[in-house]
Amino acid sequence: MVIASPEQERPGDAVPSLVDVVQDYLRARITAGVLAPGDRLKERDLAEETGISRMPIREALRILASEGFVTLNPRRGAVVAHLEPEDLDEIYEVREALEVQEAVLAARKAQPDEIALMRSCVEESERAWAVGDRRAADQANVAFHAVLVRMAHNEVLAKTLEPLQNRLNWLLRQNTDPRELCVEHRDMVEAIAAGDVEAARRLAICHVATSKKVALQQLFGNRSET
Repeated sequence: MVIASPEQERPGDAVPSLVDVVQDYLRARITAGVLAPGDRLKERDLAEETGISRMPIREALRILASEGFVTLNPRRGAVVAHLEPEDLDEIYEVREALEVQEAVLAARKAQPDEIALMRSCVEESERAWAVGDRRAADQANVAFHAVLVRMAHNEVLAKTLEPLQNRLNWLLRQNTDPRELCVEHRDMVEAIAAGDVEAARRLAICHVATSKKVALQQLFGNRSET
């Protein structure tokens, strides 16, 4: 019998599991606002809606709960999670710790092709916002942060981010005025390209603070100021 090495991907490994399919489906509906905080997620209804059996749905809900998108209530079952300003504080405390370290490592380790790709993400976001294409701009901003993770060249850091990434990507979409964030992205690219570790650190801290301010205002309005 031939056993595939860890480096070899078997053909079946590339096929998404039913659990993955359900996760992606529910996560997309939650982040798009189709499913609102407090909405119940009944396994039976989801099975009818998706044509997928209840066991993968149950596992998908458990994983989404670990990501913070779903709350598992012993009496009500699964519901779409409520997000409070205090939750955002905790999320952004973690994001600051990780993203600042990403920027520092990127300034030390980034390759020319990675810097070029990051610049193209910034340019694509600016073009998209200029023509009012919110979806394309959001995708470009998510891609910017994905490139930043890659630039750090640290697998442990990347793996640490994985459970948080979907929620962070959702938070990146919580903005109505992208100009400040786009300027900060461009400044971060230039600091990283110059290998300026301290500037990259400072700009990353400012960027996380700006992102938090924008998300608080978008999600909670005046509640974030009380």
